[in-house]
Amino acid sequence: MLRELAHFARHAPAALRLMRRLPQAELYDHICADSDDAGMGIWRAQVCGDLTGDVVEVGAGTGLMFRHYPADARVTAVEPDDAFAALARPRAAAAAATIEVALGDAAAAAATIDVVAGVAERLPGGDHVRDGALVGLVLCTVADPAVALAELRRVLRPGAPLRLIEHVRSPRPIAGALMRAANPAWRALNRQGCNMDRDPLPAIEAAGFTIERVEAFQVFGHGLPAFPMRAIWARAPAPR
Repeated sequence: MLRELAHFARHAPAALRLMRRLPQAELYDHICADSDDAGMGIWRAQVCGDLTGDVVEVGAGTGLMFRHYPADARVTAVEPDDAFAALARPRAAAAAATIEVALGDAAAAAATIDVVAGVAERLPGGDHVRDGALVGLVLCTVADPAVALAELRRVLRPGAPLRLIEHVRSPRPIAGALMRAANPAWRALNRQGCNMDRDPLPAIEAAGFTIERVEAFQVFGHGLPAFPMRAIWARAPAPR
């Protein structure tokens, strides 16, 4: 915990200066790109590098996941914030993944990844139509993770993979208690509705998903606290 506190104290002043200078979407993009350079990019590649077929990405942000998809993924990237989506679309155009845009022949070759407006609680598409789903740093922000996970279960085919990267409340008693206590201040500071005191694993299991693998890691980038992180491999329930 001392290392995490020292890291936060060292980089907080520069992060606050960036907050005053950059719009929210640009700030998020800058900080997350720095985190990718510090190690987050490796985990992005691991969780989505073998997702194929019709994939839904929930909370696409500024599109930092896009370059890690394989070429045979057809990705619908759901993002509720217009400013974030505007930064994501150039990355979608450059990504390796390809999709067919169902907007008529004129638009069929216009994009590689389809960035669409939407929220985690109401995903586009019918029941059990997606071959995979990716959730990156989203369950910390949604109002009710159980609702978002139920929606993911609805759109995923039976047995389809669900992959997540989330930061979590520390399992250490003192650090976890401090994160709970500091959460209101963190929410006010980040302006994204992000919570630092959640643990998504029980909610994932409660939604009916089978958790197959969990990898713990931390990223000591320049702009964010070094939260405990989890890369999670899960699977939608198989048909009965």
